[in-house]
Amino acid sequence: MLKLILGSRKYNISNRRCCSTAKENVNPPNPEQCPSIYETVFSFPFVRYIAAFNRLKVYHLTGTSLAVPGCGLMEIFEVLPQGAFFTAAYIGITGTAVLSLASLPFRNIIGYLYLRVDDKKVKISSVDFWGKRKDRIVNVDDWFPLLDLEPKATDALYLTPVLADGTKYKLFVKFGNVLNSKRMGQVLE
Repeated sequence: MLKLILGSRKYNISNRRCCSTAKENVNPPNPEQCPSIYETVFSFPFVRYIAAFNRLKVYHLTGTSLAVPGCGLMEIFEVLPQGAFFTAAYIGITGTAVLSLASLPFRNIIGYLYLRVDDKKVKISSVDFWGKRKDRIVNVDDWFPLLDLEPKATDALYLTPVLADGTKYKLFVKFGNVLNSKRMGQVLE
C-alpha cells in the first residue's frame, strides 16, 4: 500500500480513499474507510537508549568477527606476538556473552502503544533482543487486562502485559508518558 503525505491529508493510492488528519475535523474518521488510523496513547522516551544498548552486542560481534581472523593472520605473519589470536577471541567471546546477558532483561519493552479509533485493535511497538523495533497489531480481546493479572513484585517498576498467545511485554508506565489515559484505561485495563 503506497501512501503519500501532502499537507494535512494522507492519500491512499491503492484504494483511492482520502483520510484527513487535520485538527479541524470534529468527527473522527470512519475506520472502515481508513483502517490504519491509530492514536498514540503511551510513549516511553527512553526506549531509544535501550535499543542502542541492545544493538551494542551486534556491533561487538561484528567487530569480533573481523578482529579475530585479522589477529590470527597477523600472528601468522609475525606482526603481532604469539597469543594475540587467543586474546582477541577471548575478549570478543567474553564481551559478547556479557552484553547478551546484560541486555536479556531489556527485551520486549514497549516503546509506544497505539489504539485504533474504533478501539478494536492495539498496535504494540517494542524493542526486541537485537535492538530492533517490532510492531505488532493485535485485537483488543487478545490483550489481557492489566488489572486482571496477578500482582508481582516488579509492578512498582513496570507492568507485564500478556497477550493471548503467551507473549509477555514490559510496560514502564511510571517512567513513560501516558498521552490519553482515559482511552488507555478503558481499553487496556
